[in-house]
Amino acid sequence: MDMIFFALGFRPFFLGAGLYGAIAGALWLLVWGGLLDPGLPLAPAYWHAHEMLFGFAAAGLTGFLLTAVPSWTDTGPVRGRRLVLLFALWVAARILAWILPGPIFSAVDCLFLPALIAFVAPGILARNARRNGVIVLLLVLLALGNVAFHAEASGTLEHGARWGLYLALDVFVLLLTLIGGRVVPAFTIGGMRMAGEPVAIAPMGWLDKASILSAAGVVAVEALIGQGYMLASVAALAAALNGARFLRWQGWRTGRVPLVWVLHLGYGWLVLGLALKALAAIDLLVPTIAVHALTAGAVGTMILAVMSRASLGPTARKLDADRLTTLAYVLVTLGAFLRVAGPWALPAEAVEGILVAGILWAGGFALFSIRYWPILTRPRVDGRPG
Repeated sequence: MDMIFFALGFRPFFLGAGLYGAIAGALWLLVWGGLLDPGLPLAPAYWHAHEMLFGFAAAGLTGFLLTAVPSWTDTGPVRGRRLVLLFALWVAARILAWILPGPIFSAVDCLFLPALIAFVAPGILARNARRNGVIVLLLVLLALGNVAFHAEASGTLEHGARWGLYLALDVFVLLLTLIGGRVVPAFTIGGMRMAGEPVAIAPMGWLDKASILSAAGVVAVEALIGQGYMLASVAALAAALNGARFLRWQGWRTGRVPLVWVLHLGYGWLVLGLALKALAAIDLLVPTIAVHALTAGAVGTMILAVMSRASLGPTARKLDADRLTTLAYVLVTLGAFLRVAGPWALPAEAVEGILVAGILWAGGFALFSIRYWPILTRPRVDGRPG
């Protein structure tokens, strides 16, 4: 693995996200089963949530942004030494999270998102602020949530971890409505055309804006007010609007193209997760069910979908999901389904169900990492730089 690995941001961060999804998932099962005690300063469940959001999901988001922002802004990509530094920060934080979960970890981990902001914000704000400036704001909110988490870990902010984790999850939901709203219809149109089954998706600007604003409402209400009928109402509205948006994209027509249907599956999890969040906000549902629909389901599936597709075009490979990639989609989907539905449908087998769900979900990202390792670490197949 030479400097080609640091030619573009998607290479290290997509592979890092895949590997960490598998590794952190396996480590969590060991902690949850009482077989590993890393001496965490907070409840293990909080630590698990932190590493899934600020470790795994943040890596997937970073890989996407470092690839997309240069095309949005006509600026040069982050590569070489700057990319090495950013990736080294992320890797160091992930290692410290499990072997030295104290002040040093907090300091290193809290540097990563500000460093990412420093690399991507200037180009966005200078050349593309009107369309994508909100993404800079959302990265700032993610960094704020991370600081709140570490503040409780250090004993300086009561309830900071829970507040920071929910803020981060809601920000990722909003990012999925923003970015998913662009890539799902665009990739559906392009992918189905390549498959010889063209699909027409007419724009509907008011619905797109309403879907995004409703998700932004979830962020604001949960951060400022918390659980209750207000959050339930806003989350239900977000579920309805994004559900209408989801149906307009005609996912039922994409069954023969895994690289496309997995995007629809991920967005479907988002709609379901928002609906479950509305129920959980007024104590009609155990909150962890809604949380895992949004994390293991929506965030996990959409990150896997985008990584598997966005790694192919920039490396000059055919836009096609082979059997291993499709199997990774299936494993992550089954893992998320068991984690969400199992404790509710089969409470007597909840422990076994959670274990199997975790193995399946982590196994899906392990498969992605195995299949995409050569794609992400070797030169483009056409010999061009990148």
